Amino acid sequence: MPETCFHCGLPVIDARPLAQQVLGERRKFCCTGCEAVCRAILEAGHEDYYRYREQPASSADTSVIPSFLEQAQLYDNPAIQRDFVKAQGEAREASLILEEIRCAACLWLNERHLRSLDGVQDVGMDYTSQRAWVRWDPQRIKFSDILKAVADIGYTAHPYDPAHRDALVADQRRRSIERIIFAGAIGMMVMNFSVASYIFGYIDADGEYPLWIIIGRWTSLVATTSILAYPGQEFFFGAWRDLKRGRLGMDVPIVIGLLTAWTGSFISTLTQRGEVYYDSIAMFVFLLLVARFNELKGRLIAAKSLDRMAMVIPATARKLGDSGEEQVPVIELIPGDRVRVRPGDQVPVDGIVSAGASRFDESLLTGESTPVNRAVGDRVMAGSLNGDQPVVIRVSHSAEESTVGEISRLVEHSLKSRPYYAQLAERAALWFVAIILIIAALTASIWSWLDPSVVVQNVVAVLIVTCPCALALATPVALSLGAGRFADLGFLPLRMNALEPLATSDLIVFDKTGTLTQGHPQLEVVETLGELAESKLRCIAASLEQASEHPFAKAFRATHGAQEQAVKALRIHPSAGVEGTLDNRHWRLGKPEFAINSAALEEEVWQRIQGLRGRGFSVIMLADKQGPQALFGLLDAPRPGLETMLKDLRGYGVNRFVILSGDHQDNVAKLAAGLGIEEFHGGLSPTKKLDWIKRVQRQGRRVIMVGDGINDAPTLAAADVSLSFSEAANVAQVSSDFVILGATLQRLAEARQLARKTRRIILQNLSWAAAYNLAAVPLAALGFIPPWGAAIGMSLSSLIVVGNALRLK
Repeated sequence: MPETCFHCGLPVIDARPLAQQVLGERRKFCCTGCEAVCRAILEAGHEDYYRYREQPASSADTSVIPSFLEQAQLYDNPAIQRDFVKAQGEAREASLILEEIRCAACLWLNERHLRSLDGVQDVGMDYTSQRAWVRWDPQRIKFSDILKAVADIGYTAHPYDPAHRDALVADQRRRSIERIIFAGAIGMMVMNFSVASYIFGYIDADGEYPLWIIIGRWTSLVATTSILAYPGQEFFFGAWRDLKRGRLGMDVPIVIGLLTAWTGSFISTLTQRGEVYYDSIAMFVFLLLVARFNELKGRLIAAKSLDRMAMVIPATARKLGDSGEEQVPVIELIPGDRVRVRPGDQVPVDGIVSAGASRFDESLLTGESTPVNRAVGDRVMAGSLNGDQPVVIRVSHSAEESTVGEISRLVEHSLKSRPYYAQLAERAALWFVAIILIIAALTASIWSWLDPSVVVQNVVAVLIVTCPCALALATPVALSLGAGRFADLGFLPLRMNALEPLATSDLIVFDKTGTLTQGHPQLEVVETLGELAESKLRCIAASLEQASEHPFAKAFRATHGAQEQAVKALRIHPSAGVEGTLDNRHWRLGKPEFAINSAALEEEVWQRIQGLRGRGFSVIMLADKQGPQALFGLLDAPRPGLETMLKDLRGYGVNRFVILSGDHQDNVAKLAAGLGIEEFHGGLSPTKKLDWIKRVQRQGRRVIMVGDGINDAPTLAAADVSLSFSEAANVAQVSSDFVILGATLQRLAEARQLARKTRRIILQNLSWAAAYNLAAVPLAALGFIPPWGAAIGMSLSSLIVVGNALRLK
């Protein structure tokens, strides 16, 4: 047989092949590519890769490297990087898909190699999705240099693309299924011999084993060894990696149990005395592979619900320019460009409708199945499906900054924060492994004294019956699936550790303007109080509000057609109003008490204010040093579906609703009465809102806060769980745990129910894992559970918790 290449395993044909000293021996290579890759790995100080790897690497084809590196240099173009590179201060961050990953050692090698590069600040790897996250300093290293470094050690990296990742996932699933089939087919043969032994007995009349049992044991030895060598290898490599890192992982007791059972069975086969446990080994490996395949399936389901968002974005768009319509890559679109979207097309980027009107299906983003009407001036989101008429959209965000891109990134980051009991379970799993090993050692010692003939079977049963994977794996599966389901509902989770208070709190606090109302107030009434005409008063108000992002400010600007005038000494007073000098007169615009600077108000003016508030208007006053000059009445309609939402929330355990608003108490009271909310507080500053939240929390209550404005940021940050809208101020979103992607609160009740279900499933999994182990371990140590029963018990335990998590699908 010809020698094989140390790197890739292909035959070495050359009479004088290339060679390197690796792991203390002289190794031969089939080609210059494999030799060059091996040399690069050794020079980087990563020789341990060859010690840990589970199978040979792919052949290093040097003929494709020059063309790949030429393509990699294109990724340094800032215009191209807009599609996949995210700025993190002065640093840059990108998600990569890695090819030719054969085992966890491959990821270890890539991570170590990338971390050693000058300019790379952080690296993260995910074996399930074969993805890498890299953050680097663009002043010290180019992105193409990162890709080249990966190529130097024999792998290929590309900017993450969900469609490309699907092919790798399919290959991973195929390999998992192949191992399950192999273990099942060979295991059935082993089970046949075992079943025959149980039925016909072991020993004949002379006290000897019959020939068919002897043949069956030797055959089972070969079959079981092949099961451990191929489908069972992942347990051995996993245990080895954990021990090399100085930690006790889930695979350690599994491997010790398998080796103990195999060694005891081998000795019994050799001496023809005692029991063999080949059936238990085959059954255990098969069932555990099935359990881990289902765990992998759960992770992929969660990932796919997020990946599909990126996959619906078209690669090109119809850009309108001076020369007409042209097809351009979506990544080249910048804010201000105009794009035509035909019926049946996906919206390529976030934008504003500048011509035409149509109905758009936004269910992918908001979870709302009913198409919504969008006309000139309305915002549309990337990924929406145009249903009726062609429209022209003015781009507001680049592809990299669009809603879809933010959803995928934020959900990935949200999974890094988990509820406290999930973190506790992961830490407990590590201690649990150590405790099981101690129990196994005590079991061996005690039974060696009581009855040496049952030592092996009881120790094997203790090691196999345990289920630390239920503690460490099923919780992440449930969280990943839960995050995907939240995104489907239109609730973008920013911090999954907020799951607990969202599921358990019975108090919800709402802001009024922009939260319970639509956040788009309309200027309906203008009452003049001086000599200036209404048009002039509108112009002054719009000019004073030109720098504010408050919904009332936008309403003033929207109703004023002329260009706003320059204002001197413009100053914004949060939750009160604005002031500035215009036409040599100092103006104040805002709440009446602010506008008149706490001066006395004439009875007639006060009555007019009360009259407007009685009709449901929010009243804004414009005044100068001479006194009030105008009253503006603004009306903000309630969001649709509030009554249904409140009714559903009461059914899901929320029994207290409170409105905290900076608007006047009369306006707040009118809205609260219409919704059936008994507790409300108006005229509150941000500080007073925050004081109210903290006072309630000191009483032992957990608070869910829903708000949208800059003045809500402190209360959103202080609440136990907070929600804001995608159209809210950035500072409000940053302070929130969930961002609502739609324009309605109707699905808040569904989000609450999903949080309760996710929490319930996680606690069920943890309770089951704890109860099962507390019951099974003592029984196994006392000899009441045989090894084959332990194999069934552990595997079924894993299947139960993973299957339970999959109910979130």
